[in-house]
Amino acid sequence: MKTFYSIVYANIRPSVDERVSIALLLRDEQRIIFHHAPEKLDALRMLMPSEAFSLLRVLVKNLDEYIANPEPVNEHFNYKVAIEPFERRFLDRGYVSYLATYSNNLLTFSEPKAIDLPVTDEAFTQLFKKYIHQDWETARRQATRSQSIERVRRELYPKVKGRVNLDSTITNQILPNLVTPTKVNIAGRNEVSMVAQVIEFDKKQPYSLEADVNRMLALARAFEANGETNGKYFIIGKEPGLALPFQRSIWQNIRQQPTFEFVPDTETARIDEYIVEHNVQPLIPELAVDSEIG
Repeated sequence: MKTFYSIVYANIRPSVDERVSIALLLRDEQRIIFHHAPEKLDALRMLMPSEAFSLLRVLVKNLDEYIANPEPVNEHFNYKVAIEPFERRFLDRGYVSYLATYSNNLLTFSEPKAIDLPVTDEAFTQLFKKYIHQDWETARRQATRSQSIERVRRELYPKVKGRVNLDSTITNQILPNLVTPTKVNIAGRNEVSMVAQVIEFDKKQPYSLEADVNRMLALARAFEANGETNGKYFIIGKEPGLALPFQRSIWQNIRQQPTFEFVPDTETARIDEYIVEHNVQPLIPELAVDSEIG
């Protein structure tokens, strides 16, 4: 099977075929590489309606998770999500060709083009710079999975698996006062709700960091509106450096905010101890999680 690549476009004004290249897919029979250009995606905020831009960001993030990093999202509470068949679709040139022909919404895949090169990081970098964005280093840094979440998944998840929900989405079916579905790393309940979420203080753009914090605030407020005034909400992360004054101010505010308890990603044993001490159980029933994924 030959190597092929496909350019992913964001459709700005489909009526006049106005679009912007924002991501690249490169694959052969054994390997897939997919990354987007964060700076180009951010620039579209001013060119698209807010609802369309928000949906576009979700679509790109989902592609990042399900194509570029399928393994970390494969493990969930007491079961495995069948992501592998979905990922392998993108190994099939015919599937990408189908997307190129029939995708006419926010994202469009170009017709796959064969090249006589193996799939390597070097080949991807050259194609990315040619067709997507010259600033590959920024895209590479932002595409690198957070060290904090990797540490949490490696060190904390095995300890608490089976006692809480891992990488699950809280919806208004679970929490009636919640406006939008909110994905969290850890969710449980004893006498009150308990949530733990990793926030990348040292890597997020300011508006993205604000959005992450506001989602957690909205989640806490929804629990309070539901009558749970003493919920336990852990924010896991790293102290941002002095070179990131905005991110550092948000981090300091989190530490002073009584709603949250900040936990360094090197001290997550505190969360494990809380779960054991308070006999925390899953917040979301297994049946509800299965239904959500199905």
